[in-house]
Amino acid sequence: MNLHRNSRSDQAVGVSSAFTTIATLTVLLRLYTRFSIVKCAGLEDYLIILAMLFSIGLTVCIGVQAANGMGQHIETLGANEMRQSLKAFWASLIVYYLSLGLTKTSILLQYRRVFATSASTFHVAFWVVMFMVVSYTIWTELVSIFACIPVRAFWTKETDAKCINQYAAWFTNAAFNILADLALIILPIPVIRNLNLARRQKQALIGIFAVGGV
Repeated sequence: MNLHRNSRSDQAVGVSSAFTTIATLTVLLRLYTRFSIVKCAGLEDYLIILAMLFSIGLTVCIGVQAANGMGQHIETLGANEMRQSLKAFWASLIVYYLSLGLTKTSILLQYRRVFATSASTFHVAFWVVMFMVVSYTIWTELVSIFACIPVRAFWTKETDAKCINQYAAWFTNAAFNILADLALIILPIPVIRNLNLARRQKQALIGIFAVGGV
């Protein structure tokens, strides 16, 4: 294990830990409200719990990477450090995409609860976006887990292994993630615009849902 971590790895751990802590506190407040105050918890709440656990797992993976030389030149790392860092990186991709997919699914289910009485066009759009999010999540998980055949070649770098173009996969996954975020932002806007509310109230609601979608 590398005891001389550089500033970049420390920054990565610090930023990840800070945002994970904020997210955890936010989720705990939400759960307290849903379970104890309004007493109307739904599937979306259980999914956000799972998403939060995977997010914490991501932070742990980043910590393991940092402890094994993340951010340092490859030439300065030992073979075991390299393997442990790559193994943690492989695991981080899996929990990261699971957390993203579960969070988006939770938001969609929340939309369906809030806009349950909306026109049929909303429900059609809801299922289209849900299908896109679920398909995207399954795709990213399969690509992450089986990036190399055999799987261990991701961190052992076996010369006879077959691996996908990881950069192409990451850019493709990022593009799908951006499209899904845009869909989550746009989905509730037509419904909110038809509500019998003042313009400023509608704009405020759209802003709130947009933040949630991001």
